[in-house]
This record gives sequence, C-alpha cells and structure tokens, in this order.
Amino acid sequence: MNILDDLKKIEKTDPEGMLSIEEGFYNQLVQARQIALNTDIKRFNKKRFEGICILGVGGSGFTGDIVKDLISDEVSIPVEVIKGYSLPAYIKKGWLVVTVSYSGNTEETLTAADDAINRGCDLLCVCSGGKLEELARSSGYPLIKLPSGIQPRGASAYLFFSTYILFGRLGIIDIQENDIDRALGLVRKKVSSYRREVDTQKNFAKVIASEIGSGIPIIYGTEGILSTIAFRWKCQMNENSKCPSFYNEFPELNHNETVGWERCKDISKGFVLIVLRDQEAPQRLKLRIDTTVELIRKNFGKVIKVPVEGQTKLEKSLAMMYLGDMASVYLAILNNTDPTPVDKIAKLKEELKKLS
Repeated sequence: MNILDDLKKIEKTDPEGMLSIEEGFYNQLVQARQIALNTDIKRFNKKRFEGICILGVGGSGFTGDIVKDLISDEVSIPVEVIKGYSLPAYIKKGWLVVTVSYSGNTEETLTAADDAINRGCDLLCVCSGGKLEELARSSGYPLIKLPSGIQPRGASAYLFFSTYILFGRLGIIDIQENDIDRALGLVRKKVSSYRREVDTQKNFAKVIASEIGSGIPIIYGTEGILSTIAFRWKCQMNENSKCPSFYNEFPELNHNETVGWERCKDISKGFVLIVLRDQEAPQRLKLRIDTTVELIRKNFGKVIKVPVEGQTKLEKSLAMMYLGDMASVYLAILNNTDPTPVDKIAKLKEELKKLS
C-alpha cells in the first residue's frame, strides 16, 4: 500500500492534525466570509484612504501578498506590503494600515503598528488574540477576530479571506457575491478530490507529493497572482514538508535564473521543477514558459506541469493555494515527517525574547 493511502500511517505521522487543518480550508473560507460580514467597521464609515499598507510576516504576511494581487486591477490608490519592523516615510495620516498577526504577538508587526499609530494612520487589526487584540479593543480600532489554536500557516484562509471580504465592505473594491460563490464552489469540489481517503492514483495533491519524493521543489509561477501562489507553495514546502524549496516568476527569471541552470547538473538532478501553468495566459507568455522548460529540463530530476483551474483571479488563487497546501502536508507524511512543529522558528523567538 502507498504510504499516502495508509490512513493509520497518516494519523501516526501527523499526530497534531495538520492535514485535518488543511482539509478544512473550505470551511475556513466560509467562516472567514461570515466573520468579515460581522465585523464592526462604523469607525471607517464613508472614509476614503490615500493608501493601504498591509503588515505581517510568515503565514500572516501572506495576507498582504495575495490581497494586493487580488485587488491590484481595481484600486487607484497605492497598496504596500510590509514584512518587517519599519514603515517607509510616505505612509502617513490618511493611510489605512492593516495589521495582520494570527497570534497577535508578532514583534515585527506590533513594532510597525506602533509606528503607524504615531503617524496618525487608521488601523484595522486582524488576529486571534494577543497584544494586537488588546490594542484594538483599548483604542477602538476595528478588529477582525479569528478563531485561535492553530499554526498561522494553517490559518491563512481565515486571515486573507476575511481581509479581502472586508475591503469589499469598505468600498475599496467591488466584490460580486456570485464571484465569491463560484470560487467557493470550486474549492468545495476540490475537497472531495484531495482528501486523504482518495487514493493516490486519483488524488493530484498526493501525485505531486509522490513526484517530489525526496527531491527539492523549485516552483515557477507568472507575474501577479501565480507568482504569489508559487511563493505560498515554497513557504508551505519549507514549513510543512521541512525541506528546502525555492520559487521564481516569469518573465523575470528568463533574464537571470534560466542561465543559472547551466552548471551544477549533478546537484540539480535532485531538484524537481514545478510549473504553474495557466492555459488562459497570453500566447507569448505560454511560448516563453514552454521554451524555457525545454531549455532547462535536463537539469532537473523531474518536471511537473500543474494546470491552473478556475476563471477569475480569486478562483485560481483559492484552487491553487489549496492544492499546494495539501501537497505539502502529503510530502511531509511521505518522508515520515511530522508537518506541524517549526522548532527552529520557535527557538529563534526564544532567543529574541532574551533581548527584551
């Protein structure tokens, strides 16, 4: 029996239930939608902002990446994503600063939030508790309060989808309910395809994990939303699968990385190239991708072409995010690795606490 089809093996390798959390992606999206609809935003009634800044790092920081890409075609004001302690000088009074920290205690995000407050910015807080919730409640800032108790990377649907829906309520973007329903419908359909009970032969998430095996995944997307999703896959391979992983985007990679595969062929044979392939991409971009893959194919142990499903950016984002999340956990289980702990990150945070 394939390890990924052995339900007892899965349960033993994943004692803290990361696979169950990822399998709950659809339910998180549904709950996040309702949480956003129930959030009190009277403080921002009819307010117009000069710019939007989204703070966050790690799993919480992905919120800024994906929301920025989802709204980029609609907003006429700047949208900045900050993944660190400092704000650029041009972020000031009149800006909306969305402070995202699942735990509510992320030091980089809290430090940048304090700076935003001192500059007179408006804050929207997104968290499950901690110091950020205390800040929101004591100062009257709108608060998207999320369920607690899971790893931030497993809460991404809560984090980004609630923020995205709330942007619609604020009038920053125009969200059509039919578009939301269609995107959720696509994810719901994928739940029955990627769940653990579906054998590897019929489960594309398991197939991807099996093809990667003990290799190092290199994920290629295209500029915009698929670059962001490629980055998400990379991070999930790092944290869930506990393996090195790297990503890049077309067309930028054609001006540097494509040439970089000429050497170190003995090493790169252990790499697996994963290409997120959108059939609706412009013909010139598809030719660029196909030609590049043929030029560098011999440098990789395997090449996996992943077709992008969905019509809209939202559909594509949700479907591809869910596939990558599931594949990353299956990859951990395949390599007999508990996907939940992130011991090195925890150790780093303990060392940083000593300074304060």
